[in-house]
Amino acid sequence: MTGPELSVLMVTYNAAELLERTLLALTGAAAPSVPFEVLVSDNDSADGAAEVAERLLGPDAVRRLGANTGFAHGVNRAAERASGRYVLLLNPDAEPMPGAIDALLAHLKANPRHGIVGGRTLRPDGELDPRSCFGRMTPWSVTCSATGISSLARGSRWFDPEAIGNFARDRVRHVEVISGGFMLLAKHTWDELGGLDEAYRIYGEDQDLCLRAAALGYRPSITPDAQAVHAVGASSTNRPDRDVLVLAGRASVVQRHFGSWRRYGLLALRTGVRVRMIAERLLGRPPRWAAVWRRRGEWERGWPGTWQARSDAAARA
Repeated sequence: MTGPELSVLMVTYNAAELLERTLLALTGAAAPSVPFEVLVSDNDSADGAAEVAERLLGPDAVRRLGANTGFAHGVNRAAERASGRYVLLLNPDAEPMPGAIDALLAHLKANPRHGIVGGRTLRPDGELDPRSCFGRMTPWSVTCSATGISSLARGSRWFDPEAIGNFARDRVRHVEVISGGFMLLAKHTWDELGGLDEAYRIYGEDQDLCLRAAALGYRPSITPDAQAVHAVGASSTNRPDRDVLVLAGRASVVQRHFGSWRRYGLLALRTGVRVRMIAERLLGRPPRWAAVWRRRGEWERGWPGTWQARSDAAARA
């Protein structure tokens, strides 16, 4: 008996209702045409998400990690059990549409040197969710964000570069970063890259993976034929909480990939939060960014593993 061609890797942390919807689609109308397996790592969900996965997939498909170990750690633990030739990272809140996974597989098989491929995501109301892919962070992009230019010129090719301009994700295109919520790789590519960097607890690990892939000569891309409905941020709905996590991930990317611009990049992130905090005070808005600024110790240097290695290397030098 031959094994699966595809291993679908999922990390659960609450959002049981969305998980059930995605698993029913994955094992029903949106099931790929190739043999596949679904492997779940549960980060100690409190709402029955692990039980949902076990009921729909069987207990052998689910590994309960006993704590919220983070996205990268959970994906890597699932990947250790994978036996497919390809691995698909799929968020529990990303429901693939019929034919989407087959389209991803066909795109990667036709373009193996792309290395990492993604698709097109839609919001539940059917509108485009552009966050299936984005541009890499650069000193210029964090400058635009820090000064507020990217907010004032949303979608601008020059002043909001991480958004990739007005690209509607409606054609095949090389992109710098594929979202880790809907991402396909060959298993040998995954192994070559060493999986996700577990120093990233959540956010930023997909950008890090794509940048490392690019350094090896791969050219990530998306295909509009692979569509998924994405309820973005379903596992972290409190805005200041999510802001802190996103900023920690962004600071980690700066630590790993900005080189001599690292200090400037971290300063720009801090400046951006300060600017938004001042603006919300002047406009009389709820203190979202003030709360994030008070918690800057949690995010301003990135996840500890991303800067600790640098500190340790400096100490040895």
